[in-house]
Amino acid sequence: MKRRSFLKTTAASFGLATVGTASAKPDRDNYRPGGPKLGSSKSINLNAFHTNEELTRELEAIDRKSNRVSLEEIGRSAGRNDPIWEVQVGNGDTEVHLITQIHGDEAIGTEVALKVIKSLGMSNSRQVNHILDNLSFTIIPRVNPDGAMYHYDFDGDGDAEWVGRRQNTQSWTEGESQYRPYYYSTSPGGDPGYDMNRDFNIQPPSEFNPRTDAEEEWWSDEQYLDMPYEGHTLFRSGLRLAPEVRAVTESFIDADPDYAITHHHKGGNLYPDSGDENKPAKQTLMSVMAAYGEDYLDRSPFYPATHEPVTDAVNPFLDYETSTRSIKLNSLVIDALAQRGNSIFDSITRYGYYPLWGSYLDSLSPNIANDANSVAGMLYEVAYQTDDLGQKGLGRQMELTKVGFLESFDALADDPELADYSVETYFDTPLYGEGIQSR
Repeated sequence: MKRRSFLKTTAASFGLATVGTASAKPDRDNYRPGGPKLGSSKSINLNAFHTNEELTRELEAIDRKSNRVSLEEIGRSAGRNDPIWEVQVGNGDTEVHLITQIHGDEAIGTEVALKVIKSLGMSNSRQVNHILDNLSFTIIPRVNPDGAMYHYDFDGDGDAEWVGRRQNTQSWTEGESQYRPYYYSTSPGGDPGYDMNRDFNIQPPSEFNPRTDAEEEWWSDEQYLDMPYEGHTLFRSGLRLAPEVRAVTESFIDADPDYAITHHHKGGNLYPDSGDENKPAKQTLMSVMAAYGEDYLDRSPFYPATHEPVTDAVNPFLDYETSTRSIKLNSLVIDALAQRGNSIFDSITRYGYYPLWGSYLDSLSPNIANDANSVAGMLYEVAYQTDDLGQKGLGRQMELTKVGFLESFDALADDPELADYSVETYFDTPLYGEGIQSR
């Protein structure tokens, strides 16, 4: 299998410094790599992240200084009415659609995406020029401006703290859909909103209107839209109620990408590789996930199961070629991080894939705009939400994300089919929740 020397080439070209991995002795009962106990006053201050206004200023400055970058406001957030920005850069034949921070309390992808945009727009390195000659990017660096800036009084002291949250800020009203969907919530803080990574729909906007096209018999328990589609039932489909989701959908359709990448955080509960009590248990700081179709059904950890439909285990609308590219994209990231040796960075796990029929990856990857061109997809999840991540943990998660993004771009620029990578690397990687074995 082809191996790359990321640190000697990509990092230098992009001008992004490597973050160290040393850590202090942990509290063994509440160990978090680089982070304090949940709720500690030493948790990361969100002032380390860009506000919506600061993000706008940074993007506009890059747009002014670079003749490569095209910056466009593609929509406004439901609650704050803040802009949703799209950046286009590159001249290559392989199209990449990248979104970050669809969940407002998952900010690291935005920070790394901003650095990448700046490098792609302004660097003249050989590495960057090679990538831009072969790839074209459509990047939405912050899908959820409402959640990113969410404030509420979580400690009861009378002042609203900036904590961020998963949802946007948007009320459901009678008539918007037959019933109020399951992913609508008022937690935390009491303000209504949607988990927007459950709000996408596989049908094109011209063919699905939640007010008129979601039939009564499709609804389960008056909250789940189980929608029939091309001979299958897509359980818990989204309704495309959020303006942010509609903007991302139109961006995706216009881009007509070959690859789709989405970045997230996950909760805690990280898993060790051994019972060695002489040192902290080894942790995983990132999980990756590939979307794939029925050609890999026998590799699904969720199939067969009693009476389980295929649409609960794989995406039946992704063909073999697309599924293979998806898996290989994940394999190359696993490989790139494994090169860091026996460290926190080589402890990557994978999620056992099953479709979420309201998610960006599963609803849009069949490419609702172009039936002839399915889209290979990858999901990143770095460990912990921003309200319980220490400063050292922040650096590590940014480094993991940076390596993954840039190594992916470098490999795709060399070969968009990723022929030098193996699907077995992905399937040999431990599932999230299993013990991690040193590689």
